[in-house]
Amino acid sequence: MSSLPDYTLRFMQYLDLMLLFGLPLFAWYGPVASTIGGDKRSPQPRWALTRGLLVCGVLGLALVGIEIVRSTAGIMGGAVSDLVRDDLAWYLFDTAAGRAGLTRAFLLVLLLAVLGWQSQRAERPFPIRRVTLLAGVALVSLAWNGHAASGEGVSGTVRLVAGMAHLLAAGGWIGAIFALLILFVRHGKPAAGEGLHMLWRALHTFSRPGTVFVGVLVVTGILHYGDLVGWSIAPLFHSRHGNLMLLKLALFAAMLGLAALHRWWLVPRLERDIHTGAPSHSAQHLRLSVTIEATIALLILVSVAVLGTLSPHG
Repeated sequence: MSSLPDYTLRFMQYLDLMLLFGLPLFAWYGPVASTIGGDKRSPQPRWALTRGLLVCGVLGLALVGIEIVRSTAGIMGGAVSDLVRDDLAWYLFDTAAGRAGLTRAFLLVLLLAVLGWQSQRAERPFPIRRVTLLAGVALVSLAWNGHAASGEGVSGTVRLVAGMAHLLAAGGWIGAIFALLILFVRHGKPAAGEGLHMLWRALHTFSRPGTVFVGVLVVTGILHYGDLVGWSIAPLFHSRHGNLMLLKLALFAAMLGLAALHRWWLVPRLERDIHTGAPSHSAQHLRLSVTIEATIALLILVSVAVLGTLSPHG
């Protein structure tokens, strides 16, 4: 049975890789890429964006290393200190989880090299597409072992593709939420003027990709659950996996409610206040709402970290 360190490791990997993918993705399709990374007057994304992604990349690489060592020791039934090179080589090259971890580590090293190259050549355009692509493949590698990769044939392929799409959509949504939090810190004051307008543009731009993310999450989540339990709702009420799934669904519904509140009320209200120039607390209300949404997202990732270790029928 998995322990608290295992759950913590899984949670940190999910969060780290989703931010590593979601932040540059938001900068890619959003109108305010430079504000995430620094002074908006600069034509290039700032060093802060590169630095943040570098931190995520280094942390992700360290987490992969810890996972490989802990998983190998767990399979061998011994202590980490008892591992030898042959044990690690067997895990890395002869198991699906090991190959996924090795691939993830390689992608993260390549991503760090790209970011390091960028930090030495600030005059060049930021390689946003390459960074997003590398981080995206590293993120979907989490689905290459576990429930999503446990099927065979056509149904197994559908399950795996659904699992990877689910991860990408979740990463896009969570990355955008934290990017918006950064924008609120930098430009969310009522007297910010142009900053508030930039904040509104970011929120408005996210509405369409956010709808796509939610749609993908709903469809792939239903497909994945139905494939695992045979389209029966009974396991939701008679197993630990099902009970935790119900909690996850409740948290997801809360996030959907907040997203609807943003799109249909708070964001239009902010737009009206910007155009009228009237003093308002719209930005503060939005900041609080996005902060709550980020907190709920973290709780969902905690549930995901545990769900991946439980049997759907146990």
